[in-house]
Amino acid sequence: MNNIQLFLNDKPVDLSDDNPIALTFQINDLAEVQNQQGNTSNQFKIPLTQNNRAILGYADDTSIENQNISPQMPYSQLTAKVIQNGIEVFPNAIAEINQVDDDTASITILSGNVDFFDSLGGQIADMGDSTSQWSGYGANLVWKPFDHEWNLQNVAGSQQNTEQDGWIYPIVDYGLIDPANFSAPINVLNQRPGFFIKKAIDLLVQSTGYTARGSLLNDPLYPLLIAQFSNGSWEHGFDYQNVLNQVVTVELSQNLNAVHNTNQDDTGNIGWPYIVTNWNNQFIPGTGFVAAARESVAVTVIVPHLQFTGHVAGGTPSYLNIIIWLKTPGYPDANLGQLLFDFSGGFTRQAGTDGSGLRGTGDIYNSKITVNTELQQGQGLYIGYEFHGDHPASFTLFSGAQWSVAAQNETVKYGQMVQCERILPDISQKDFLKDTLQRFGIICQTDVYTKSIIFASLNDIVNNIPIAKDWSSKCVDQGKQLNYTLGSYAQVNYMEFPTDPNILPLKLGWDEIIINDKTLSTVANDMLVSKFGPSLNRPFYGGTIAEITMIDNTTAVESDTANFSIGVQPRILVDQKIDLRNYNNASVTFTDTVNNIVVNNIISVPYFYKPDGIYNLCWCDMPSTNSQNPLPGLKSNYYGPLQKILQNTKVLVRYFLLTPRDIAELDLLIPVYLQQHNAYFYINKIDSWRKGQPCKVELVKLG
Repeated sequence: MNNIQLFLNDKPVDLSDDNPIALTFQINDLAEVQNQQGNTSNQFKIPLTQNNRAILGYADDTSIENQNISPQMPYSQLTAKVIQNGIEVFPNAIAEINQVDDDTASITILSGNVDFFDSLGGQIADMGDSTSQWSGYGANLVWKPFDHEWNLQNVAGSQQNTEQDGWIYPIVDYGLIDPANFSAPINVLNQRPGFFIKKAIDLLVQSTGYTARGSLLNDPLYPLLIAQFSNGSWEHGFDYQNVLNQVVTVELSQNLNAVHNTNQDDTGNIGWPYIVTNWNNQFIPGTGFVAAARESVAVTVIVPHLQFTGHVAGGTPSYLNIIIWLKTPGYPDANLGQLLFDFSGGFTRQAGTDGSGLRGTGDIYNSKITVNTELQQGQGLYIGYEFHGDHPASFTLFSGAQWSVAAQNETVKYGQMVQCERILPDISQKDFLKDTLQRFGIICQTDVYTKSIIFASLNDIVNNIPIAKDWSSKCVDQGKQLNYTLGSYAQVNYMEFPTDPNILPLKLGWDEIIINDKTLSTVANDMLVSKFGPSLNRPFYGGTIAEITMIDNTTAVESDTANFSIGVQPRILVDQKIDLRNYNNASVTFTDTVNNIVVNNIISVPYFYKPDGIYNLCWCDMPSTNSQNPLPGLKSNYYGPLQKILQNTKVLVRYFLLTPRDIAELDLLIPVYLQQHNAYFYINKIDSWRKGQPCKVELVKLG
């Protein structure tokens, strides 16, 4: 076996000479810059020896059910490492069982970027769900330390927040800020938070067990980027929504009898002697439910059996209401909903005749009412009853009747806790990370020895030319192939943003890479499409603020939930701090319509692009008032080396004899030099490496 060893779950595996392990190394295929690649093996077979069967959890035996033998092994990833001549050429890898036949098992090994990106599998929102595998089943809730209350103090106080703080409530016009009156109060009920993208990616990386390093972390724009709230609804995190025991439940432990002996309407309250659950101690015996904070609740009354006796004919027939009452200090009680009990379902005659004092008894079964309402702190609920009619009546409410008040935790309300993973758009962790990497032209490389992910760029690789590896002597004469095209690029390759057709101009901020190669397709190629859209501006202190029109200002009211009815694309902004003391000691008043906070120093006024800005998040260059030159866009700042490669593409395929030491020390961020071609190359792919045999290497010429 050429001194090759495979370990699965730290146990040595028996290998077969006729099923060799071949390894492929890659970080980013320049033919597909929108995707990240990783290291993989071929699908190889291992013999089903007793040793291997035990390592694989007896995956060949369909009858295995013993949990001690792990019947889940075929559905799990195994830790793996490949050692060649004592050198770990595939350390800290993972292995997957693809198939088992009569006497062999097919295995694939994944390493490098594959391991890292496989750890990012769920939606960002899943990271606030302790039952989700993407949050470590409750052990890895990395967003939880950033939970905070949406209140006036936090909105005003967050103006100076930075990437280290995670969240911020920058001043953004969602549709109700008056552009002609900067001094008008900013209603915090109409503001929404943002979350710094660098901190969000730090949390994603942390959740995988990796750490991040590389040139991206030193880019001055990176820590200023904010994923600004622009979701269709603002929802609580899954754990907040699904917290158990956020319910008050009280029951009748014995029958309740009530008698109405007068000839007028009569009322009373139902006491609930048996408390089943008492969320936050909000049920007070003798009083009812009293809200400890602002909360949305579902109020349910269940009556399994009620017997009602009253006047059926002659005068006003008797009937009974059981009512859910809302009690607000200083105001009359309000009827939120009621159950009606009368004789419309039939009755048993007790006395009298039709039209002459007829009395009857009716049994009503399985009645229920649920009312959804929102309570402010101090508001209360209680259950009452009302007799109606001009004759005496009575009822028996049988034991087992129940009243419950359950939290409805889906939508964030002013004064409630905010779970920051729900500020970001509802996209996958992978897509969120890849979108950021594409914005900065980043190539990832995983260092499995230090468990770190390196965020580097093609610029870094070009800058590493002085330390390039000389592979001239490793190149073997087994033919060569030189291609002048790369991947599926066309003559025109778009770099795009999604736009809101009813709000923003189509193709706002787009650019393109044009390749002067008439052999390429004339059909434009969507090379890069961001998940985040651009934003326009409107006047404010500091020149402008971002405008994300989500509020229908034709029907606007002062509410934390109303009128955010206009759907938009996800948004990303550049945080800009300004000092109001430089604007004739101006001030900004934040209000929640009850209290005010005046800020007269630092505020956050973010933007996507503005002519007097320092940064430009458009793909294309844009006009600048600070210079005679345009304000460079993302393409100019981060895609220069790729444009240069594509304008004079040379993809060289040659064979190399690489040693285990070469593979163990391989750094794909460092170019190689070939004296045969007097040129430096980016290693696009090392295909099917095996010790002692030439392997195919795809190289892209730099410069």
